[in-house]
Amino acid sequence: MTVWAVVVTWNRRGLLERCLACLAAQTRPCARILVVDNASDDGTAMMLDRDWAGRVTVLSLPVNIGGAGGFNVGMRAAVEGGAERLWLMDDDVLPAPDALAQLLQAEAELTAEGRSAAFLCSSVRTPDGQLTNTPEIDTRKNALGYAAWSERLDRGLVPVRQATFVSVLISRAEVLRHGLPLAPMFIWGDDTEYTLRLSADRPGFLAAFSRVEHVRAAPGWLSLETETDPRRERLHRLLTRNIILAKRRHEGTASALRYAGSRARIAFRLARRGRWRKAGLLVAGLVDGARFDPKVEFCAP
Repeated sequence: MTVWAVVVTWNRRGLLERCLACLAAQTRPCARILVVDNASDDGTAMMLDRDWAGRVTVLSLPVNIGGAGGFNVGMRAAVEGGAERLWLMDDDVLPAPDALAQLLQAEAELTAEGRSAAFLCSSVRTPDGQLTNTPEIDTRKNALGYAAWSERLDRGLVPVRQATFVSVLISRAEVLRHGLPLAPMFIWGDDTEYTLRLSADRPGFLAAFSRVEHVRAAPGWLSLETETDPRRERLHRLLTRNIILAKRRHEGTASALRYAGSRARIAFRLARRGRWRKAGLLVAGLVDGARFDPKVEFCAP
């Protein structure tokens, strides 16, 4: 089976080097490692040319089109290049040596049962061992009417609805069927929308024995109320817009309205404390979310 790792990077040369070293050390090697460089200006291109020439394929973009655009471009290239499985991750992900092997083992076990996972994802922890990027459990019921999520716990397999692009394995067939991530989302929430799209008719699975470390610059739940980096504040406008879109398309209008209401309450709290810029970003995200409607792109088989 041909597996391509697709890594999207932007101005994190040191972390990218560590990520690539982990990918190169997999007990089950990737057929190709594809790095999508989102117009980095920190020496990433020089490092890749000097240290990884012949070992990775690099797509150098002229402008930064965000994580969503990067995965859109990278996944299209992987599918059109013949990849049968796409292993997706950001540049700050450090997979354990058997992370890919465990994902493929999980897929094989499910296939032996006659099941096909919408996607597979790894168990993710921070460098200090805290769980992070936890996927949402799928609570669809079994024949007796009970939620079936614990059926395969003894094998470390849990059905999930959505996950982040922090070690996600997707088949070529799923990409051809469901299309590519929505590039206009730019960043934050694009992976939620995409995995919800994949799991509409059957769940993905968390493969708990596949482990990765996520070296996030700002670990913890994304919240504009607690955000301390001014450079990231504007991204919460995109997050609000993107989550409204995902909920509107995959959970319905009522779910989108509930989420919008929660953001409006946060905006009110921020305004009451005099944090007008942050409140305005949330309000702008709410307005954007009401009219944001990008089309799904498909790639050639």
